[in-house]
Amino acid sequence: MLTLANVHAGYNSSEVLSGITMQLDEGEVLTLLGRNGMGKSTTINCITGLLGLHSGEITFNGVKLNNLQSYQIARLGIGLVPEERHIFTNLTVAENLLVAAANYSASISPWTLQTIYKLFPRLQERSKHAGNQLSGGEQQMLAIGRALMINPKLLILDEATEGLAPLICDEIWNVIRLLKQQGLSILIVDKNLHTLLKIADRYYLMEKGRVVSTGCAQDLAQDHQLQARYLGL
Repeated sequence: MLTLANVHAGYNSSEVLSGITMQLDEGEVLTLLGRNGMGKSTTINCITGLLGLHSGEITFNGVKLNNLQSYQIARLGIGLVPEERHIFTNLTVAENLLVAAANYSASISPWTLQTIYKLFPRLQERSKHAGNQLSGGEQQMLAIGRALMINPKLLILDEATEGLAPLICDEIWNVIRLLKQQGLSILIVDKNLHTLLKIADRYYLMEKGRVVSTGCAQDLAQDHQLQARYLGL
């Protein structure tokens, strides 16, 4: 579904990604791992069109993404839950969801306002509240719901549970498990390795803008030496 081939990218003259090659298959949950500053968010920015490439190629379902704008990439079926969430603070919860409503994947059972409310009942309770009146956990639920409202073929979550209360984290992980069961392709970055490796199918481990290890998530869960070397665990 998604392929990155020898991707080099960075900010101004500084190169952050130095030849990233990876792929994500349809229906797969893939995780990007690494310490802070190793290029995980930069990789996501390249996929979603928020950052241009110096060289290399990214394709999604056979379509080359290199020269497309972020809105064009979203219309191909890539939904993003950014690390900063970027909730529209002056819109209500319902308006935040409806502003993204589309069915770019031509799903026969698309996500709607009501199905998002079923997924996150708290959003229905807060549907008339403005985005700036929500807690951090509620904003993260809203960001996930908004990304689902475009009915993506691929959902990307950058730091899915960072800084959230344990009960909220559990709720979000349960939603991610449900989405996986439904067959949605997911690319996820998160520091909660224990839970993440139980959900993910495969991983890519990054160090200084390069992939240093890839494989089955269950194998990494058992490889404490590799975790200690690259993740400090």
